[in-house]
Amino acid sequence: MNNLFPGAFVVTAAGAVTAVVAAAQDNFGLCAAALVTVAAGAVGAYLISRSQDAATDRAVLRRLQESPHQPVEVLANEVGLRPAAVRLSIHRLTKAGMLTPKTVPTE
Repeated sequence: MNNLFPGAFVVTAAGAVTAVVAAAQDNFGLCAAALVTVAAGAVGAYLISRSQDAATDRAVLRRLQESPHQPVEVLANEVGLRPAAVRLSIHRLTKAGMLTPKTVPTE
């Protein structure tokens, strides 16, 4: 998934440049089409980001099911993430009802 994110950025940037150039040349049809490209690139980047969040959440949940009372730093090291990313994942999982306060690791 990480390989797709730069592609979404390139599509968005190319659309933005095209929109600016088209607007400067009073070609508003092309400008509108380019802005749609910008939106498509942004939506693509958002979807890629959300799928990466879901993969992170699954990895954190799997590790918590195996050993629920690990400190966040240890858990982060085991899944190969920074502690802040693990805390965010734990927050999402708790908010979704997949973790209870009893299973949330200590700081």
